[in-house]
Amino acid sequence: MLDETKLFDFVKIMFTKQKDFKNIKDFNKKRHHFMINRFFSIKFPANAEAFNINGINGLAVIESWALVAQRFTSVPPWIYTKTKKSETTATNKKEYIPSQEAIEFYMRKNEIGKREFNETLKFFREDTLAQLKKLDETIKVY
Repeated sequence: MLDETKLFDFVKIMFTKQKDFKNIKDFNKKRHHFMINRFFSIKFPANAEAFNINGINGLAVIESWALVAQRFTSVPPWIYTKTKKSETTATNKKEYIPSQEAIEFYMRKNEIGKREFNETLKFFREDTLAQLKKLDETIKVY
């Protein structure tokens, strides 16, 4: 059985079971006002913006969106939007990790200390890592 207090159960009731939707208590409908308006803004941005007013009656907004939901026989796919994975987690897994030997040689060659090395990594990460990778490959050959 679907629980009307849970957001996605409420959405499913709204789209597929109009008779059950009419029996839901008003305070449970008001509870989901913000997120339902947000979901519908994906497909109907102009209408959702009209409902995006402080102090608007949340129950009236839900009832308005329920009229729109009656046109559908199932929950439309645009309700369930996918999120994009963070780029930092994707790049950290593939990122090259230099050896201690290459780091020490780089610091000695450029006459810098650990603090300056960390700053070069912070501001010129790709270039520094590319140089360190070349150093690592050269050290392995010799």
